Amino acid sequence: MTHLQDQYLEIRRLLLDLLDSPVTEVAHIGGTALGDDGIIDVLVIVPSLHAMTTLDEKRLNLAGFYRLHHPYRKKCVFSQFHSMTTLEEKCRLHIVEENSDKAVRYMHSHHLLSQSSSLLRAFRNYKDRIRHLPKKDYETEKADWFRMNIANPL
Repeated sequence: MTHLQDQYLEIRRLLLDLLDSPVTEVAHIGGTALGDDGIIDVLVIVPSLHAMTTLDEKRLNLAGFYRLHHPYRKKCVFSQFHSMTTLEEKCRLHIVEENSDKAVRYMHSHHLLSQSSSLLRAFRNYKDRIRHLPKKDYETEKADWFRMNIANPL
């Protein structure tokens, strides 16, 4: 087991214990789940986004996770940082509703990447080509890649 997998398991335990618990499922997704370095992406499934109360947000804050306020569609995102000075992310929680299209797409995308070495290689190559972009542009480009190469065929 790698250091990043150990970190994921600790985050998983924290989420299931901490939130008392609107969380119904936690999954390690993204590049670090597939052996890459980087930000640990965690898919967090809740019955509804409204189940994430102010109290849950405060509990996440106490555990070092802070909500990112961007126009995310049908999800909440929290990040944990290596440093509050540089805002270098350590872990990102993608909180979505169970049985939603977004939850299904996340799980489907992760499954496809884990099953297809050629798709995973294409994704890694694409990320390497756009790594120089500012963070916001990098995230937008990466999301567009998913929409074009994985999400739409669903």
